[in-house]
Amino acid sequence: MKKKLPLLTTSLLILAMPLIGQDRSDVIYPLDDDPIACIITEVTEQVIRYKHPENQQGPDYITRRDKALLIFKENGDYLLPQKESADWVSGASETNHKIITKSDEVLAAEFLEVEGVNIKYQINQQTNELPTEEVLLVIYKDGRHELYDSPDKVANGLSQVGAQMSEVASNGGQAAVSEPSTAESLINEPADDMIDLTEEQKAHFEEMAEVKANDFGKYLRIISNKKEDEEDKLYAIEAAVKLFIDDSVKITVSSVNREEKRQFIVPEYLDRLRMLPYDKVELIWMRAQLVSRLRPGQDGKYYGVIAAQQLFRGYIDNKIQYQDVTDKNIEVVLARYEVFDEGVKKQKWDVFLSDIGVQQTREK
Repeated sequence: MKKKLPLLTTSLLILAMPLIGQDRSDVIYPLDDDPIACIITEVTEQVIRYKHPENQQGPDYITRRDKALLIFKENGDYLLPQKESADWVSGASETNHKIITKSDEVLAAEFLEVEGVNIKYQINQQTNELPTEEVLLVIYKDGRHELYDSPDKVANGLSQVGAQMSEVASNGGQAAVSEPSTAESLINEPADDMIDLTEEQKAHFEEMAEVKANDFGKYLRIISNKKEDEEDKLYAIEAAVKLFIDDSVKITVSSVNREEKRQFIVPEYLDRLRMLPYDKVELIWMRAQLVSRLRPGQDGKYYGVIAAQQLFRGYIDNKIQYQDVTDKNIEVVLARYEVFDEGVKKQKWDVFLSDIGVQQTREK
């Protein structure tokens, strides 16, 4: 028995998205059928052998290779079966998400989130926006993928950008760019006081970033807990705000009951959390893990991205009224600040949280 993936279609938007925290699997996109979630065991010149993902000890299933348009492994590698002597292509990068556009571009994005009909992404710390109607495919750094057009058009697009995919991989996840003009070079020059961190320092600060993300989750649990004293909640709000680079940082929120995502500045978000109209709230922050190593920006700071999951449950009369799981991306910033020690001005480094975006929200 094949396990088919549901196709969620809005106009030409077609999503096939193995979820973080869920059982991951490979995906076969047949010529004239729904995608098949499976575990690929062998691909020969004639056939594709695979197993049911929930019965990996069971029998092999077989489909003809020429009946498949595209195959994605759970790690982001893909194969175009229609091409003769086609090899597996490394689709995912450890350092960047990849956006493949309908104009045959491969954009290597450090940070990415989908907001309505637009994709917001960052390259070299610069935020850009792209309508989803201009996108064929997104391959996330953890191997997940999203199709934004029909599988045949995505397969054709991937066949056109093979060299670019290899170039992005050979450049460590960075897309090749043309030489900047003199004016652009002056604008993008690194700060004069940039200090290169040692690998040991980077590892230390990356560990601090994960600790601060987990601290934020602990404060969220206090703020949302109806049994906590109001004074403790206000203290937790104050402490949580101090984890951020500044209090104008925006946090994106979403719901399975609406397509629209909303943004609030940090104090507003925390206060709304405290005032939620439930008798009891469970908010569990889990799997906060750095997925993008700290990289120097042009402003003298270092930037990275932490991925985390948030489980939310709201109760009324001891019954769950609402629950979801949200995959979040948290930008982290390593910045210097000045302190006075016995009258002497000194510079120190610290890690702060920045914008928090939503990758996806799903029912629990």
